[in-house]
Amino acid sequence: MGLKDHFLAPLLLSRNPETNDRRTFFKNEAAMAEAINQWEDDGTGPWSKYGCELTIGWFKSDTITSSAEFKALPKSRQEFMSRKSIPHYEIVAGFPIHLLFPGMLSDYSYTCLAVFLMNVQSVGEVRLQSSNPDDPLLFDPKILSHPFDQCALIDMYGHLLEISKHPSFAKDTLATVLGPKSESDEDILQFWKESVSSSWHIMGTVKMGKVGDDDAAVDSGFHVMGLEGLRVADMSVVPVLTNNRTQATAYVTGATCADVLIREYGLEQ
Repeated sequence: MGLKDHFLAPLLLSRNPETNDRRTFFKNEAAMAEAINQWEDDGTGPWSKYGCELTIGWFKSDTITSSAEFKALPKSRQEFMSRKSIPHYEIVAGFPIHLLFPGMLSDYSYTCLAVFLMNVQSVGEVRLQSSNPDDPLLFDPKILSHPFDQCALIDMYGHLLEISKHPSFAKDTLATVLGPKSESDEDILQFWKESVSSSWHIMGTVKMGKVGDDDAAVDSGFHVMGLEGLRVADMSVVPVLTNNRTQATAYVTGATCADVLIREYGLEQ
């Protein structure tokens, strides 16, 4: 139990090729090979733009916090999500979707916007399917299973569509390649069901907590409860899905475990 993730959905738009040089770069194997050498040498060059350049923003929504689905959440979660510093969703522009799905596009003059749900309420699970350790685990993320998530994703995708229609941006858009059939709540929700993706921020399946907690598997010293000589120090122990790029949280988790080990084994010297 305890599996959580930041869900995302894309909005893929073809763009006027005269406004960018993406097609020229990605259709030139020699240019890409030369650029990867430069990237590996000093981290600069075209790949620092085409593979890494993103515009990211975090947003709050009064519509979300005034919804019946939000008001049905436990009071502690409502209070947390109402704080000024807690975002409800994240929008990314410049997502290089064709690098993740090769062959999806033949024309690289596009823009991919993506929206990520923060404060996810749907909780999935990971289970054993047999006693054989070589058998893969069974993952059920239960994406969009909570009413709050469905409500929030409709509102935040509406904001994404609003951004795409701004005159300064829309003037160079040629067509929608991937998006909902219409801007109705029903079509937006259906699009999410058909296109939703993990953001690879999965966490919480070996939750850290107090000894005796029904849902805790690891104590504050990173020991797996009930086992000798085994600790876990990755995102699976984090009990709360943080509203950030979770790579930073992973670094902090590992560093915190290292501090615990240093103190326990007297490694300061």
